[in-house]
Amino acid sequence: MEYLKRNSFILKLAIFATGFAGIVAEYTLSTLATYFIGNSIFQWTMIVSLMLFCMGLGSRLSKLITKNLIQNFLILETSLSLIVAFSSVLVYTLASISEYYGIVIYSLSMLIGLLIGLEIPLVVRINKEYEDLKSNISSILEKDYYGSLIGGIFFAFIGLPMLGLAYTPFVLGIINFLVALIVFFRFKDKINKRSTLRLQAILFVVFAALITGISFTEPIIQWGEQKKYKDK
Repeated sequence: MEYLKRNSFILKLAIFATGFAGIVAEYTLSTLATYFIGNSIFQWTMIVSLMLFCMGLGSRLSKLITKNLIQNFLILETSLSLIVAFSSVLVYTLASISEYYGIVIYSLSMLIGLLIGLEIPLVVRINKEYEDLKSNISSILEKDYYGSLIGGIFFAFIGLPMLGLAYTPFVLGIINFLVALIVFFRFKDKINKRSTLRLQAILFVVFAALITGISFTEPIIQWGEQKKYKDK
């Protein structure tokens, strides 16, 4: 019984972290859109609305995933880690060389929403082994909403004023990576050997990418800003 509770707790922690990282990523993209495009009310409204729409779309598409739920969850989580972490770097880089950065911002917002929408039903289905239906759905959704609240507080008081648009996304990427790492080791016995080796390789590549990205993100963003203003 204690083993089941711990597994369920890990899954809920994963969804809490996903809710946290997801909402902060959307706030970051909304801020970037306001900075580069202007009209803050429109940008925040559209980006958050598109995220929520894509979460719904992702939830619908999740029914197409019928097996290897834990492996698929880990792949989604590591993908989310990379996309979120490099979102600001990508936007700043493209803004310096192209006029289509708005499309990139909106595309990233929709992609993040889609991945989160795919994840939540998967976790509910994995967690059904450890909790009855009534407790399972309510507790999973509860943790996602709590994560979103803490994420909003983090962005307002720590992320934007202290870490800025350069490093906040990497904090989110690291959170998603740690979630994937914890879930991998906790549920390793439920993954076949071939998939285990593949997932280990993916985790290593994502870790290396995050470390490299943190090292180079500020010079890249400074270069992007200088080039953009110089072109103007």
